[in-house]
Amino acid sequence: MELYIKQRVFSFRDQFSVTDAQGNQLYEVQGKAFSFGDQLTLTEINGANQIAIKQKLASWMPRYMIEQDNRVIFEVVKKFSFFKTSFDILPSNWTVEGEIFKHHYSLKDGTKELMLVKKEWLTWGDTYHVTIHDEELVLPCLAIMIVLDMVLHNNKKNQHNNMHHNTMHHHHH
Repeated sequence: MELYIKQRVFSFRDQFSVTDAQGNQLYEVQGKAFSFGDQLTLTEINGANQIAIKQKLASWMPRYMIEQDNRVIFEVVKKFSFFKTSFDILPSNWTVEGEIFKHHYSLKDGTKELMLVKKEWLTWGDTYHVTIHDEELVLPCLAIMIVLDMVLHNNKKNQHNNMHHNTMHHHHH
């Protein structure tokens, strides 16, 4: 399934719209980035399916719960590492491979690709081209992609706050 995710630039909330190639909206993302943690819901426009993303604040590293039908189906945890950003997606053994910072990565289950995310750099605002291979997994995969995006976005915000360390800004990837 081919999806396009646009981040709306001028909005007070983190707003994403999820459309197909023709621009029909398929999913709606609503939520607030609270000062005490992000909380979003991802809803199918013409269906009852909904997923919630909640940031778990008690933990030291960014940790997000992805809930469906009030059950936590995944927990996405940013792992601490100096050289690259990597994530655990629990309880699955799914892995994120590729360049997360360049927004070009895939989500894999072993060797099987579940989702491919590519950022389109030509567009105004951020547009991601997302391919999800299994219809059943569209919502969980989208939720994981949004979590990764939020974690990176928060990273960037924190880097801006540390602008004095500008000399340290060369990324060694």
